[in-house]
Amino acid sequence: MKDDEYLDMFFKTAKEMGYTIETCKRGKARGQLQINFGNKKLHANHIKKLHNLIEEKGISFSYNDFEEIVPGRSCAVKGFRKISQSMLH
Repeated sequence: MKDDEYLDMFFKTAKEMGYTIETCKRGKARGQLQINFGNKKLHANHIKKLHNLIEEKGISFSYNDFEEIVPGRSCAVKGFRKISQSMLH
């Protein structure tokens, strides 16, 4: 699956699961969609980068793998996994 397809499906699935989707209002990601996990947010660029991780290691990637790609956002691992896993079914 291409990054853009994954991104669209990820945000659609997240919204269906009740996560808050919003538009980033600052930084390099300004104007991009982002998902609010309550304590941390992941924007579209993060999700695209994490797609490669899912492609390479599947859903059982480590916290360290996640932290290398999106530093400082390891609090979002659980939600990211939950959404990604839901997309697989």
